[in-house]
Amino acid sequence: MTEKYVYPLVLYRERRDGGDVWIGNFPGLNGCWAEAPSRGKVLHSAPSVLHEYASACRELEWPLPEAPSVDELKEANVGEVFLIEESQ
Repeated sequence: MTEKYVYPLVLYRERRDGGDVWIGNFPGLNGCWAEAPSRGKVLHSAPSVLHEYASACRELEWPLPEAPSVDELKEANVGEVFLIEESQ
């Protein structure tokens, strides 16, 4: 069994023409992000989004990128930071 991948998610709200959108970005994982109309929906989907990314890396035999420091992300004040564990 493969160890679950854990990676920080930066969550922030963006105002768009249609209203607010919540965006969860995994910094350093190119193309790995989630967006939804609510904060809760992004946090709910984040583990499966991370799993899809990690599964693709494993399938292609690419190394999983090392996670950036949660403390550094918090200090950069780029949004709320959560540590996400991939779902299985």
